[in-house]
Amino acid sequence: MSEKCAELVARCFQARTEAHFAHLMTNSYAEHKALNDFYDEILGLADDYAEAAQGRYGILKYPVAPVRVGDRSKPVSVPTELRAWVDAHRKDCGEASELQNLIDEVLHLCDATIYKLRFLS
Repeated sequence: MSEKCAELVARCFQARTEAHFAHLMTNSYAEHKALNDFYDEILGLADDYAEAAQGRYGILKYPVAPVRVGDRSKPVSVPTELRAWVDAHRKDCGEASELQNLIDEVLHLCDATIYKLRFLS
């Protein structure tokens, strides 16, 4: 279980990096702002989750090699791919209610960002 907890944190960190690069590369103000909101918030959510998971399971062993999350040339793929991974693995990331609540916050941020990237201009 702690392996998937660590991978969730790593994926959030990588999604932040990809979103930040996409934010700097876009010509769209709406994309620029949506991605800014995403990368500003995802690190805090990942850190909260990591601290709670480590409080429950002990220090996590984080992956050495970064995981791939999205394609910065297609900004909506970053929160979309993170959401898909979390949906598929959330039960492996701790069943405790406080961990699931933190995971829900990550999913909420992904969903809100996807909405902004797809429908706002």
